[in-house]
Amino acid sequence: MIDFIRKHRNVLLLLTLLVTLAISCLATQHRLVEAAATVALPVVQVTTSPTSRLEDFRTRREETYLSDLSTLQALCDQPALSDQTREDAARQLQEMVARRESQLALEGALTQSGVYPCVAVITSGSVTVVTEKETLSSGESALVMTLAKAHAGVEPSGVRVITAENAK
Repeated sequence: MIDFIRKHRNVLLLLTLLVTLAISCLATQHRLVEAAATVALPVVQVTTSPTSRLEDFRTRREETYLSDLSTLQALCDQPALSDQTREDAARQLQEMVARRESQLALEGALTQSGVYPCVAVITSGSVTVVTEKETLSSGESALVMTLAKAHAGVEPSGVRVITAENAK
């Protein structure tokens, strides 16, 4: 038996090394799967009451945005997922961030106008602006359409304005 071990020592050491590497790889993979399954994100809840329905909508939209952002970021960071899934999540994340930037830019531009207070919602190919004003003048309508084109790249045919009178 000792002669066998001496004669095949290198082969036995190689087999021992391979078995050790395989066990280490499996243990690491198992640990990573467990760690990825228990992602805990900090949640901060603010208990302020919105002043209007538009502010309530804006607050809910922001909460939803942050939730979606966290979910997509977690998907992008998962090495166990397929490359296609991670690429799709990254693409959606980029689109969501770009749309949010456009919405905030449009709303920011409208804060100094007669349309304010208002909320802008941008989807692919359309912009909806909801305002608390009863009616809009033709100048204010033209301003909304110009700003929608400048900030969201949406043609006037894709712009809708909902006033307080229309919402009743």
